[in-house]
Amino acid sequence: MSALERFQDWYLAQCDGKWEGDRGITVGTLDGPGWRVSVDLTGTYLENAGFEEFVVERLEDDWAHARVVESTEPACHRRFEAFCGPRSLTEALEIFLDWAESPEG
Repeated sequence: MSALERFQDWYLAQCDGKWEGDRGITVGTLDGPGWRVSVDLTGTYLENAGFEEFVVERLEDDWAHARVVESTEPACHRRFEAFCGPRSLTEALEIFLDWAESPEG
């Protein structure tokens, strides 16, 4: 199964009529160029799971960073964030999925 299919399945499993409306997932572009993936973890089984920051720099357009951050605006919640080069979106999704599908996740 592809990373995109796995990501879609993970998203669908979280949908409870509230999470997807109040929180959910955003995927956007950077001006670098590159990608940004943000997954709100509040209300999911990953809400309190530990995550070790991930950083890999290979080439100018081949890199990925991922972390979990806590936010108090607009409400207190935890969020997975990944930023990556223009050809590294699959890798960013796989970083999230490897964590989410692991025993620690």
